[in-house]
Amino acid sequence: MLLYHLVLVTCLSLVSSELSKLDTVYEWNYIDFAWDSPAEREKAVKNESYDFTRILPVDVDVYRDGRVFVTMIGMHGVPATLGTVTDVKGPSGPLIKPYPDWSWFKENDCDSIRNVHRIAIDKCDRLWVLDTGSREVDKSNCPAQLLTFDLRTDKLIQRLKIPNHIARNKQGDTLLVTPIVETNGEKCEDTIVYMADQLGEGLVIWNGVRIYRLDSPIFQHEPSAQRITVGNHSIDYSGGIAAMAISPRLFHDEPRLLYFHALASYTIYATNSQILKRSTFGDTIRFTGAENILSSQAVAQAFSSNGTLFVGMTREMSICCWNRYRSPKLKNIITIAQDNETLQYTSGLKVIQPSERNPEEELWLLTNKFVEFQLGKLDVDRVNFRVLKRSVRELVDGTRCDLPPGTRMALEQHNSLIESRLIVTN
Repeated sequence: MLLYHLVLVTCLSLVSSELSKLDTVYEWNYIDFAWDSPAEREKAVKNESYDFTRILPVDVDVYRDGRVFVTMIGMHGVPATLGTVTDVKGPSGPLIKPYPDWSWFKENDCDSIRNVHRIAIDKCDRLWVLDTGSREVDKSNCPAQLLTFDLRTDKLIQRLKIPNHIARNKQGDTLLVTPIVETNGEKCEDTIVYMADQLGEGLVIWNGVRIYRLDSPIFQHEPSAQRITVGNHSIDYSGGIAAMAISPRLFHDEPRLLYFHALASYTIYATNSQILKRSTFGDTIRFTGAENILSSQAVAQAFSSNGTLFVGMTREMSICCWNRYRSPKLKNIITIAQDNETLQYTSGLKVIQPSERNPEEELWLLTNKFVEFQLGKLDVDRVNFRVLKRSVRELVDGTRCDLPPGTRMALEQHNSLIESRLIVTN
């Protein structure tokens, strides 16, 4: 395996002259659910299957019909680990409706949804749910699974049980936290799912036919980056891959690149997704590493349709961006949003494509005060969790995170040529 290093400037070295303010969509002091009845809630409190002090939301995604999905780490006291945000306001914030419904969340049942960190919605109306299979203080030892739901019917259309020798590293460690879905073709005929193993420090890949695992030192954490500091609080956390994003294909013949990095790391790596797909046949994988591009740990990242990579920074409590069609120089890597209260630990980050309900591409993110949660210092009398959003156009217009003029012109010429060929063919 060959490895090339490209040394980049530190992210966040340049701050946009006008920082954007993100719009608050939802906020919670703590998480509560849309229970079938008050008696069911009371029962769950008494038997400790519901303990709001132990519920940490992690990720957010939005379907084109307007439903907003959130995930919550599966632990004792967390009755459901995946749900949609309802319009019903509880004492602590909007209530969460378990998805697909309460019947999917049963203790000691390996066919239930047990522990979901992050999810993905693709262009073919499918919700991909990556379930670690394990829960804290649970006697069952369930395999990890990748579930696929048809969002038009809310029915399960595929269940992939991930064998332990794939889900776990040689030491038996595993925590599959992030699925990234790459689709090709109008009807998603070619689909590949990349799954980050944060604890086992590896990458699991399913290409629609085979599932396999890659292990490499570049998937591992950096000891010098283990201390995560947010405001006045710090913890040590030696996590492997967490943040991943796949670049868009603007030109028909260009490769798509999978960008990823360990949670405890300041370096971002990238590789050609086609080579990752062929690695199951023994092809050599070449990774490009952007050393020290991050000035602190980053948990989540996502690409816009024009190749802008958004990254949520921990210590700075900010969002920074860089367009992959610009050179990696100081002037091209900027901070576009910063807030010491609302941007504490961006755990989930998605770019939502335009739809009939919303004509603009939007950046959505979930922040959760993870460090305070780990230290047991969350104050439920204050807002702890937020879902925020902003138009991508409003965030990047007039900044160097937008598509460069030269690339935009080349893209227009490229698209015109493609259209003219189609006209001649027809």
